[in-house]
Amino acid sequence: MEQSNNEHLPIELSSQLVSIMTTEHYNLQTGRAMTISEANGRSSLFVGAVSSGLIALTFVGQISHLGTAFFVFSLVVLPTLFFMGLITFERVLQSGSTDVIYARGINRIRHLYLEYAPQMQPYFILSSHDDTSLPMENLGANISWWQVFLSMAGMMAVLNSVLAGSFVGLLLAAFAVPLWASTCAGVVTFLVGVVIHQRYQWRQWMRLDRDLPVLFPVDSDRGKESKT
Repeated sequence: MEQSNNEHLPIELSSQLVSIMTTEHYNLQTGRAMTISEANGRSSLFVGAVSSGLIALTFVGQISHLGTAFFVFSLVVLPTLFFMGLITFERVLQSGSTDVIYARGINRIRHLYLEYAPQMQPYFILSSHDDTSLPMENLGANISWWQVFLSMAGMMAVLNSVLAGSFVGLLLAAFAVPLWASTCAGVVTFLVGVVIHQRYQWRQWMRLDRDLPVLFPVDSDRGKESKT
């Protein structure tokens, strides 16, 4: 019993330990900034490429009067942009997962501070539990399935689905398929693409949440409060 009680005693924070944890906190925060910067840079590059591709399609369409040259150019450019979008989607999703890992590491350090000085709890606005790492979770907001559309990867998923739907529609139109049929096929491809992308993203988030160990859950502190 004595040994188990000692396991829950707060860690004595020496000046060396404070320096170590401060450095670790700085490294984690720097890592978060780098992941966010990379995600923004890759997304901007992809959106810029899509915008340039659409402008090029407009010029070719005007010159060729939506003739054969337009369809050939479109059927080359759209798959290229879609491939670039898939790479961007995967990398942005990886960056988001890394950002969550860093955020949970920061929460653990914050939990250490509060173990040593619990009276400082009212002055910490963010969570000290490593099962809540997103800003919305830290502030007490409910997270739903709609959250996958609000992330950077969710935006990439919609853009990729638009490119896929446009490619299918133009491909069918090139073979003289009626406009209504080409449009319907493009819409269906868009919806299927969104579902596949977001389902994949949701599974990746659930996998991260399952594989990342939780050391200081919210329920543990609630249990302590109820006992007291």
